Parts: sequence; C-alpha cells; structure tokens
Amino acid sequence: MQIADRLIARVTAAIPLSHWERADAGTPARGEGKALINLSVHPSPREPNSRLVGPLPQGEREQRRTSRNASRISEVAVLFSILLAATITSFAGENGLDPAAVPRLTPLNEPPAPEKFARPDALIDSAKLEKWLDELNVRTIVIDGRDAAAFRISHIPGARSIQSDLFQDPNLAPYFMPPPRAIAAISKQDGITPTTRIVVYDDDDGRLAARIWFTFHAFGHDHISILNGGFAKWRKEKRITSITMPTLDDTGTFVPLDTPRGACAFDDLPQYRMRVKVIGQLPTANLLDARARAEYMGDDVRGKFGGHIPGAVNLPWQSMTTLNAGVREWRTPAEIHAILRLSNVDKDFPIAIYDQAGGRSAHLYFTLWLMGYDTIRNYVGGWRDYGNRDDAEVEK
Repeated sequence: MQIADRLIARVTAAIPLSHWERADAGTPARGEGKALINLSVHPSPREPNSRLVGPLPQGEREQRRTSRNASRISEVAVLFSILLAATITSFAGENGLDPAAVPRLTPLNEPPAPEKFARPDALIDSAKLEKWLDELNVRTIVIDGRDAAAFRISHIPGARSIQSDLFQDPNLAPYFMPPPRAIAAISKQDGITPTTRIVVYDDDDGRLAARIWFTFHAFGHDHISILNGGFAKWRKEKRITSITMPTLDDTGTFVPLDTPRGACAFDDLPQYRMRVKVIGQLPTANLLDARARAEYMGDDVRGKFGGHIPGAVNLPWQSMTTLNAGVREWRTPAEIHAILRLSNVDKDFPIAIYDQAGGRSAHLYFTLWLMGYDTIRNYVGGWRDYGNRDDAEVEK
C-alpha cells in the first residue's frame, strides 16, 4: 500500500486542518457557550447518548480529532484500494496480472516523434517532381485538380486537367464515389497504367488533390502522390509553367477495384464509436470529424440537422497544414504526430473520418496514411448523407 500511503499523505496535506475539525470547532450553540457536536457520527466516550455537551478537555479534544482524521483517512484508503483493484483486474487474464499490459503513468510508453514520414513518396516537393518527369524508365502523369479556368491560364508542363468534383457522386450510395467504369475511362484517356506514377496538385492546401488521390488509392492504384504546396509553391519557386493543352494518348490500362478500399458507409459507423476500455485512460479516438469547429458544434448547419456523429472527435483538416512563406504546406512529421497524440489518435486502432462530402476527410485520411496508418476509412458520404437522415443520431 505504499502508493495508497503516498496518496493519502498528499490528500491530508492538501486539506486544511479546519476541514477535519469542523464538527469540533467549539461553535457556541444558541448563545449558551456550549459546543454542538454531531455524536451520531462520532459518539462521545463520556456521554454516548448526548447531543449537546459542554466543551471537552483539551486532551480529549486532541484524542477525538486524531480519531476522526484517522477514520476519514481510512475511508480514502479503502476507496483508493477499490479503484486500484478494479483497474488492475481489467488487465488480469486467466494466468493472472500481465505487468506489461498495465499502462505506465510516465512518458516512457509514449512513442517518439518521427523525423520522416512513414510513406515519403506519397508527399513530394517540386524538385522531386521535376526529377521524376525527367526519368524515362517510369512514366509520371501529373493531374491538375483545379478548375478548368485556372488550368487554362497556367499549369505545370504536361499536366492533365481533371477537376476533383468528378471524383464524387452524391447519388451513388453507399460510398458516394464514382463507379469503377468512370475511373477506368479516365485512366484510359489519360494513359494511366498500374505502374504509372501519378502526381496530383491543386492551388496549395491539398484539399482538392487529396480527393483525387483518395479515389485512385481507393480503387487500387498504389503509385500516387500529392505535390506539397501545389501550384502556388511551384510558381513561387519560379519553375517552368505552360499554357499548352496536353495530348491525351488513350493508352491507359489501369483496372479499378470493384469495391473501393479505405471507404466506409453509414452502416459501418457504429463500430467506430468511442468507448471507454480501461478505467483511468482516455478512450482512443476512433471517429474523426474533419470539419470546422462551427460545423461540428452545430452552429454552421449544412444539412437537415446540425451537429456531429456521437463520439466523434473534432480534428479540422487544416490543422495538418501550416502557412510557409505565403504557401500552405503540410506540417512536419513531428508536428502532425503531436497533434494526433493530443487528440488520442492511435495507429493501432481502426479509424473512420468524415466531413461534409468526402474532400476534407480525404485530406485527413491522406495525412494519416502519410504517417503510416493503415486501418483508416473515409466516410465519403459525410454530413451530406448523415445530416439529412431521419434515422441518424446527432450530437451537439
């Protein structure tokens, strides 16, 4: 009971002496100069059946004070022992307690912050893209996810214009993504094969690029990257731009999966509800809301109902980026690691992400993928689906 003794010592030290003595304070009763003592709790050894007695001798008052404090300390010790036993029992199996399973109350079990991304080729800079474009042994296709007007004004040489809105279908439940045949048609037209390297960019924050990235990833393409800082950084670095429209070669052979991987539907959501698994530990965040705080709280309503899915943790997608010399880029691995740990996001547990319609959630999905997470899902239907259902539970 050394831990309990130390806890009790801290409790007693933190509580003023007057708190323990409040029943023996000698407060006069009705001006008679006598002390009112609650003998129903601590009977007097002198007059066990009395409720109003005269002031006690000094030695007897000290004895009663010590007895009362000891009684209350014992109650704290019993309560602490019960809580400690309940916590330890939750880690005990048929063979007794597994010491390795008991969480430490020290930073010793905190995973170290990574210095590099777990999947570095998923997020590349302008220099790496130029290097890839110069290589002849592996073909690189660049996709511009901005609107057509911006593409016509200026773009990265050789880029194809494929707007991100083409990669969603609000009428195609349960995943609200384009059908495989649509992805196959785009791939064929733009010369995308299973081994082609695809690099996607938008203006700078990666939101539009992330939707395109997620769609190709979900349908089975394994060589797709996002240009960090987008076209804004490419232009800021004074790299070559073009106004020439690309020639489409119609030689693509990529065959999409029949069912997208990494996507989840409304009926899959209950398994991601946050649940307390261990007494004394914050539950792992299994459901992430990538929207703005006002949407999460129900102040900005973008559906029949406002609020969020019960148990969801608000982790806005923009928290993963930072403004660097006027250009929005992804944060460093260490910064992202810190944000995820503060939100109690753990890569060893399954995670589902949602937003309004799958774009911002794709950005957060990509970030977790970049950090080495594997068991993640994107609820593309998002609040556009959930917030308009009469059979969905909503929390504010």
